[in-house]
Amino acid sequence: MLGEMGAKQPLLLNPGCPPPGDPGITAVLDLATAVLSATWVELVLTPVADAPCRTYAHGTADGTGISRDLDVGEETTATLRLGGVSNPSAAVLRTLAAALTITLDCHRLRSQTAVLRAALDSTSSSVLLFDCRGDILYANPPADRLLSLQTEDELLVDSEEHTTQPLFSILSSVVEQVTSAGPDQPAWQGTLQARDGRVLACEVTRLPHVASLPDTVLVLLQYLGSEPAVRIEAFCAAHNLSPREIEVVQLLIEGLTTVAMAERLSISPHTIRDHLKNLYRKAGASSRGELLGLISRAAPATAIDRYNG
Repeated sequence: MLGEMGAKQPLLLNPGCPPPGDPGITAVLDLATAVLSATWVELVLTPVADAPCRTYAHGTADGTGISRDLDVGEETTATLRLGGVSNPSAAVLRTLAAALTITLDCHRLRSQTAVLRAALDSTSSSVLLFDCRGDILYANPPADRLLSLQTEDELLVDSEEHTTQPLFSILSSVVEQVTSAGPDQPAWQGTLQARDGRVLACEVTRLPHVASLPDTVLVLLQYLGSEPAVRIEAFCAAHNLSPREIEVVQLLIEGLTTVAMAERLSISPHTIRDHLKNLYRKAGASSRGELLGLISRAAPATAIDRYNG
């Protein structure tokens, strides 16, 4: 069912009823009491899904009231019980239904916002929302920490022009390129090489336009690791190395001799030489030095690639 949800569907299928003492519900009960001069008011909300129903009261019910259903949409049924009232007009009931609908919509939105905020706060990825001018609208905690590093001039990135710029200056530039390329363009994806050695995967996506809201761009940043680790991972993935060959590459980077590698892995030097021959063959290298050179150049692009539109 989640896969069939469209953009206009609620994010949470069953947010439940507002809690007791909800200000919006209290306002609806106060409105019904004042407009109808009711001696008491009860409101019963029953979600269509499996969430439990909830009763809200203003005054003490005496069992002699009348009941009227309020039209608040398809997700919840609402029954209003009134004491000391003979027959409320249809116009008054429509007004109460409209006020209650707004209250329930606000509750759903607050619930959705709370879930999204909790999800964004718990992820290790840095999540940012930019407007089309490149200004930051939102940053989750990991992104906020990156912002503080930039404020301290500690997060500098190599740009495509081979100059060093703050990370968020480059991100703002990419955001402007993405927004100017049009709404149908795919997301920009690439990697950023920081001057401190860390490598960040980056994805920049223009979100669908929402009426009355500014155009928004989503930026996701994920720490991949330090530069050496990323280079080794890229080399091993590119040449489809076996687990043992990956271990040999890691020891090779450490500068160990063939005998030292054999001792570390508890295998014979002859077996290490066989693994090295396989590595030379797979990588197209003829020596240990050439193999190390290929590994050092195996990382993903370390500067912002130009957005192709």
